[in-house]
Amino acid sequence: MNKTKVLAVLLVLVSAPVVLFADFREHMDRIELGVSAGVGFYVGQKNPVAGSDLLRVQSYDAIGFGERATLKWPGIETFGFNVGYRFDTQWQIRLQTTRQRLCFAEYMDTERYTNLRRMYYNAMWHLDAMAEYNILNYGNVMMPKQKIYNVVPYVGFGVGITMYNKNATFRSDKLNKDIGKKYPQVGTKGAEVGVGAYIPLAFGVKWRINDNVQLKGAFQYQLYLTPSSNLEGATYNAEYAPDRPTFDQLNKQFGANHDCLFSVSAIFNLGKWYEDRLITY
Repeated sequence: MNKTKVLAVLLVLVSAPVVLFADFREHMDRIELGVSAGVGFYVGQKNPVAGSDLLRVQSYDAIGFGERATLKWPGIETFGFNVGYRFDTQWQIRLQTTRQRLCFAEYMDTERYTNLRRMYYNAMWHLDAMAEYNILNYGNVMMPKQKIYNVVPYVGFGVGITMYNKNATFRSDKLNKDIGKKYPQVGTKGAEVGVGAYIPLAFGVKWRINDNVQLKGAFQYQLYLTPSSNLEGATYNAEYAPDRPTFDQLNKQFGANHDCLFSVSAIFNLGKWYEDRLITY
């Protein structure tokens, strides 16, 4: 999959609400556009290298990797955009795309590579469709007596796919520093794209500041369903690491890939918010 195909998928994602709701001009207040930024925590699998186990560790040490976590970052950044359609005060659908950068270090058990760390980068594009349910009636003002609130908790669930490079970008080792790219792109020249399916599960809090602006804090866990996915990609590099496995040689297991995303979103309504028969002026 090349850049053109990736952009085509993103275009479909953005235009889907227009196709699904042809009369959207009559419901401008129900259509929402959002941008998001946050941090992602990814934990992957062990993979074979040169006949032995290779331990990959994401570049943070907040959850107990001990001495193996040497990069000391809490996680790697994510950002994205989304389009939503609100049915009523509690239900809505949201189509979103998120880019996540991966950074992981390798630790070898073989005699040749004892205590040698190599670092790799990769990137993911997540595309998912989610149904969101506001636990309380979500309005533009706080009216507890009418059971309308402008700050509400919510939960979400849906389906999605992740696109990533099957070969990760070699970044550095003890002898070769800063060789690769810090910000790899999916589908660049020579990078074959892999796809993994997942079920996104989310919860968080929404705050409607006024008729046209909202803020949303969210936690999203992605349960991957594709056993063949290994989202870090292979670590093979013909020039600097020719003894690494290819993607087809990686150890792939169902349920061994875990991704957690924390994000804050700014959401904008295309028209002044108004909910029939609940709030009038």
